[in-house]
Amino acid sequence: ASPSDNGVGIFARNATTGQLSYVGIRVDGAPQPPLTLDGLAGAAAVAVSPDGEHVYIAGETDDGVAVFTRDAATGGLTFVEVKKDGLGGVDGLNGVRALAFSDDGLHLYAAGALDNAVAVFARDAETGTLTFVEAEIDGASGADGLAGASGAAVSPDGERVYVSGETDSAIAVLARNPLTGALTPQPAGFDGVGGLDGLQGVMAVVVSPDGEQVYAAGAGEDALALLRRADGSRCTAAGFGSIVDTVDVVADGWLVYSLSAGL
Repeated sequence: ASPSDNGVGIFARNATTGQLSYVGIRVDGAPQPPLTLDGLAGAAAVAVSPDGEHVYIAGETDDGVAVFTRDAATGGLTFVEVKKDGLGGVDGLNGVRALAFSDDGLHLYAAGALDNAVAVFARDAETGTLTFVEAEIDGASGADGLAGASGAAVSPDGERVYVSGETDSAIAVLARNPLTGALTPQPAGFDGVGGLDGLQGVMAVVVSPDGEQVYAAGAGEDALALLRRADGSRCTAAGFGSIVDTVDVVADGWLVYSLSAGL
């Protein structure tokens, strides 16, 4: 995803070498008769459905999520629809920055930084279309830690959704209904409270493949925090001397993180 290009690039991957070959790009406003691509302005995040059939783009400037079908042979994308904040009853997508799927592919979770919220969508596995379920908003109905929502992750067992609240310097914890996808707020973890550290200005969150640990990129204190999922206690917070703005974990448990230039 490219915020400046308002679009998403498509690359073919060599499974042996890992090298990439450029295939094409989908850009906001481009024609795809009878439709026009929409929802890609400020493209900030990409999520592929677990079955590989559909691709979803978070358009931070558009306050929307664009939906595409994916050609498994070519990787080509065909625009299906867009869900935008404030349209058709949709809420929680203002300034959307991150997307996360449940492992069953039934639900998509979107972190809306300007709405201080996480939006919940049900996904049609055949068409890829989304149906708005609800939005959990910071300060409403017991939800906390969602201010500046910038990242989202779903535990492998599907029981919890974690959202990084950059403004709150917190990790919001929400219990997930596996049938409806709806969320119930749980106690959040805040930087400097109860021994937690490394969460200042937290911008991203990810869960380990075994579901036992939660990792968070604390950009505000140049740290990568490791939290125990069971009790939320801090295991460690490693300092890097540069802004840690993203973190991901691969299937074998290795972490991949991004360091921006130190200020």
